[in-house]
Amino acid sequence: MKSVLKWGSLCLVVYFIFLIVKLPAVHVLSRIQLAEGVNVSGISGTIWHGHAQRAQVNGLPINDLNWSLSFLPLLLGEISADIKAGNIRDVGQISATGHVSFSGQRFQAESLLAYVPANLAISLLPLPIPIQADGRFKVQLNEVDYGSGCQTFTGKGQWLNANFTGVTGVIELGNFDADLSCQDGNVVLNVKQPNSFGLTAKAIIPTNMKFKIEGRFKPDVNLPKEVHQAAQFFGKADADGYYPIKF
Repeated sequence: MKSVLKWGSLCLVVYFIFLIVKLPAVHVLSRIQLAEGVNVSGISGTIWHGHAQRAQVNGLPINDLNWSLSFLPLLLGEISADIKAGNIRDVGQISATGHVSFSGQRFQAESLLAYVPANLAISLLPLPIPIQADGRFKVQLNEVDYGSGCQTFTGKGQWLNANFTGVTGVIELGNFDADLSCQDGNVVLNVKQPNSFGLTAKAIIPTNMKFKIEGRFKPDVNLPKEVHQAAQFFGKADADGYYPIKF
């Protein structure tokens, strides 16, 4: 009798382990209240190695999201996973790779690399005139610790192959570089020279995603006349020929 109970208990344990290992991701995620502004669809695979055809974060679409979830951090109430999304070779879609973790409202990341089409990102900015821009934003984050506000945010940002379409055609602007950091609980992006726009700017991104941008720019003399004409929509140039930026 004891032998039967022993083997029965062992079989039951193995069965429950099998259920946990094979737990479908769709059954779990359908019961989780995701953060505001986050939607996931087309879920397949297990909760440990899953796939989503499409996700949306604050209006930005992310396709082909894959994750590998670590077990041990779950014992401490933390979700820790390696992620891969999109196709890095496709300049028209968001792509990302790296390690992320969630604990309550706290988000952390390490070695996170992401590419975002410029037209998608710029569509979120409150620009005074409509701009059809292209290229890609590259964000390389070494370390992120973000809870009720920004605690740690170290990395670099670039606008690669920046260009926009003007009346006379496509106007090439080259690359723009920026440093990423935290200040008073907000993410801070500092754009620095040299660049063809003579642009220096500081963008503050709070938790509510209502950007604040302040800086100045002075288009290169070799840029088309329409660029210099469009610059006047930002206000009057100062004595050194720089136009103000303040949103």
